[in-house]
Amino acid sequence: MNNSRFSIVLPLVISLSVCAGFLICYAVMGDFFESQKKSAGVQKLEDVLNLLDSKYVDPINKEKIFEETISEMLHKLDPHSNYISASDMKLMSESLEGNFSGIGVRFFKLRDTISVTHVLTNSPSEKAGLKDGDQIVKINGKNAAGVNMSNDTIMSLLKGQSGTAVNVVVNRYGELLSKKIIRGRIPIKSVNTSYMVDEEIGYIKIDQFSIPTAYEFRQAAIDLRNNGMTKLVLDLRNNGGGVLEGATQITDEFLKNGLSIVKTKGSKIGTKHYTSTNDGVLKNVELVVLINSSSASASEIVSGAIQDNDRGIIVGRRSFGKGLVQEDQRLRDGSSVRITVARYYTPSGRCIQRPYTDNYEDYYNDPTRTEASMFKIDSSLFNDSLKYQTVGGRDVYGGGGISPDIFVPLDTSGTGLYYSSLLWGGAINQFAFDYVKRQRYFSQNPWSSLAQFKNDFKIDDSLIKELVEYADSGLNIRPYTKNDVKHCKKRLMIQLKAEIARQIWQENGFFSVYNEFDSEFQSAFNAFEE
Repeated sequence: MNNSRFSIVLPLVISLSVCAGFLICYAVMGDFFESQKKSAGVQKLEDVLNLLDSKYVDPINKEKIFEETISEMLHKLDPHSNYISASDMKLMSESLEGNFSGIGVRFFKLRDTISVTHVLTNSPSEKAGLKDGDQIVKINGKNAAGVNMSNDTIMSLLKGQSGTAVNVVVNRYGELLSKKIIRGRIPIKSVNTSYMVDEEIGYIKIDQFSIPTAYEFRQAAIDLRNNGMTKLVLDLRNNGGGVLEGATQITDEFLKNGLSIVKTKGSKIGTKHYTSTNDGVLKNVELVVLINSSSASASEIVSGAIQDNDRGIIVGRRSFGKGLVQEDQRLRDGSSVRITVARYYTPSGRCIQRPYTDNYEDYYNDPTRTEASMFKIDSSLFNDSLKYQTVGGRDVYGGGGISPDIFVPLDTSGTGLYYSSLLWGGAINQFAFDYVKRQRYFSQNPWSSLAQFKNDFKIDDSLIKELVEYADSGLNIRPYTKNDVKHCKKRLMIQLKAEIARQIWQENGFFSVYNEFDSEFQSAFNAFEE
């Protein structure tokens, strides 16, 4: 009986084993043959690179060509899929995570010398005794003054693992001082400007959306609210985006519970809805959001959700129109492939992404779009096929980007080649650094407060003349015509006063001064009364 049962079961077991073997073999060899097929293209690329390396008329950088080939391939898919090298990925990770390991100073190069504009509070540099206005002339015994050292080289010498030491020599009004600085974690503030404009209106500027941004924003908002804020200007101009969750969390601060913030949709990852909660601290604060053509991605999520939910007024110019969601896939060497996995949709259903072709350069350098977005409203968007409605029934339009409720054309008065040369050539901020350093030498605290500075300090003709002579003699920037200085004098006065304020009170100082003369900010300020 047992032998009979065994004789029946044994062939079945053998048959199943053979089938399983075939399946395993197929799976293993199938993967092998598939990998062989996939590697053919890679092998072809390697053959071409080797051929270029051995035959091309000039020496080539195979690694650089390979990386550029990957980038070009990804750009054919869409303008935001990209390849990121290992070194660039490290810098981007620091920016998104909101911190790095270093010494905690803000600096720029003045006369080929590292000039410290600000020593961050509670930073390693402050603990080591560095002060605003110090100039770093040596780093770990290496001369750092007058040697044409690049910013990347400077950063590589000053940054390093937390707990390690860097030895510097600083020049403080002619006295050389040796300082040993123990590196530590340094926050990268994405909300570095917040102040009360008057007794009711607060101002917060977000430079980017990193992981800590929502926390920084909430703390700034609570501080302003405790100082009497009932109205807020949220400045997202020139904010290119960043972390999606930062945008949704900040939007949640303003919206009532259960409202749509944004939807992401991709064929491979499906659809995800982000909605508001009861946790916001600014639900009863009047809101105006400032945007421009460089406001993108996460900035557009915030402004689109505010607009579609009729929660605030959008002021400025049409935003960039980046509505593609990327996901980073790390490669073995630390580099990353950034792949588009979904699209953003505002609560009304608008796709934020503006149209694109496979021409990467045209996408970013479209002069027609730039002119339209800077100086006039793009009426081509206002057609029924692009029409959507807010929760209150207002018409809004798609076509890519967020069109403001109140359009403000770019103010170019007082600009020109000479003004641009002074601004981007570094003359204004370098002059401001030297000016403030000179004031500190004669007085430890020339102005008791920012409010006193704004009221009492005046930029007169003699200071403008001094700036012009400074730019001419030190930087070889001179007026092109006799009328150049006259043409831009008013704008120079504003910019110089704001830059001097920045040297003392950082970004709060700059924007507190500059916004009083900024037509875009003034339009936002006046929107509360409309």
